Amino acid sequence: MSVRSTRSDGIGLPTMSRYDLLLALLPIPLLLGGVVSRLTPVPDPIGIGAGSLPSALLFVYAITAAAPTVTERSA
Repeated sequence: MSVRSTRSDGIGLPTMSRYDLLLALLPIPLLLGGVVSRLTPVPDPIGIGAGSLPSALLFVYAITAAAPTVTERSA
């Protein structure tokens, strides 16, 4: 069972974990590629494709190097 921690200042908002940050960052390079392709003469498939490469690398990092690990629980 997972437990959600809250901030100590009494607001009650949950803290942001490393995994939440990785999920929030995934679409940013793709969106930037789309914006660049709209603002410059770069074709849409090229801009979005170039933006998807950093997003794909971030995804690979998230599922390999930054993957959650299983810790043993005491009985």
